[in-house]
Amino acid sequence: MKKELMGEETVVRDGKIRRRVPRFGGVSLFPILVVSVGLPLACTFFLNDQFSTNAENSAYFVQFMMMITGLTAMYLVGVMDDLVGVSLKSKLAIEFLAALLIPLSGLRIDHLDGLLGLYELSSWISIPLTVIAVLYVSNTVSMLDDIDGLASGMAIIVFGVMAVLCALAEQYLLLMVCVAMVGLLVPFLFRNVMGWRVGWRKLFFGDTGGLTIGYLMAYVVIAISRMGGKELPLGIGMACFGTLLIPMFDVMRVGITRLVNGRNVFLSGDRNHIHHRLMQAGLQPKQVLVVVLLITFEFICLNMWGVWNGWDLSLLLVIDVSAWLLMQVVIMYYKNRAGRERC
Repeated sequence: MKKELMGEETVVRDGKIRRRVPRFGGVSLFPILVVSVGLPLACTFFLNDQFSTNAENSAYFVQFMMMITGLTAMYLVGVMDDLVGVSLKSKLAIEFLAALLIPLSGLRIDHLDGLLGLYELSSWISIPLTVIAVLYVSNTVSMLDDIDGLASGMAIIVFGVMAVLCALAEQYLLLMVCVAMVGLLVPFLFRNVMGWRVGWRKLFFGDTGGLTIGYLMAYVVIAISRMGGKELPLGIGMACFGTLLIPMFDVMRVGITRLVNGRNVFLSGDRNHIHHRLMQAGLQPKQVLVVVLLITFEFICLNMWGVWNGWDLSLLLVIDVSAWLLMQVVIMYYKNRAGRERC
């Protein structure tokens, strides 16, 4: 039974009034990001005229503006999907066009630094690879948004690490984006994890926030990846994408599982993501949050250490995959044990 309480939809369950958690919190991210980055950027133009005349800075600025254009498209399709719903074909078409803007701006994954024996990539390979990477990363955040603080906590770690790398590379435009996103996401983490102590309601990102955060992650990670061998150590792209290994590997595993079971990869909802499996193994939601964030931090440390010490990138990838597979075996063991105990 549903009731209206102070203008908010509630559900009466087990004799208790439970408020639904809004999934429209991500609508605030894009406007605030534009203000928090746009105003300092405008001041930079006024105070330093050489910013616009320097060829390298001009290239970065073009890439940034193309990203803002694509981000706007992602934001709008997310809003429409959260409000009235968007068909899968229309949503993928808009996401594809938004993703295509990044390689068209000149920002591409065009060098793999020896990963799997590959170095320079032609445009015929780098452009599709970049588009696929942007689409892939853009759609991973929403899948983490059903555990309190997981999506925001993961994004804070990613943008925080990217901010440190931007500072080391003296890329201040990207640094402003990363710092702004950390500042925007911290209130979401506090609200969803500790907000109940001060009477705040939980607030999820929804598709709007998920697509906004994911698209920005992809842009920043690809931009910093291109600095390997210049401002940052060779192979830094491996470390950058290492910040996203948990959601990327998890989405791949879920997709393969659905294909094997004959289910639709895009439309079939299930509770088979890593946070669901950890809860099925007996952990509480807050414990799942801590465990997933710690695992993410460990992968980041491993890849950063490997890149800074000149490890072979192919070997580092094998270590990452092996660690992930071992973790899946451990999770499956405890999940099955918990299932037997419930029976």
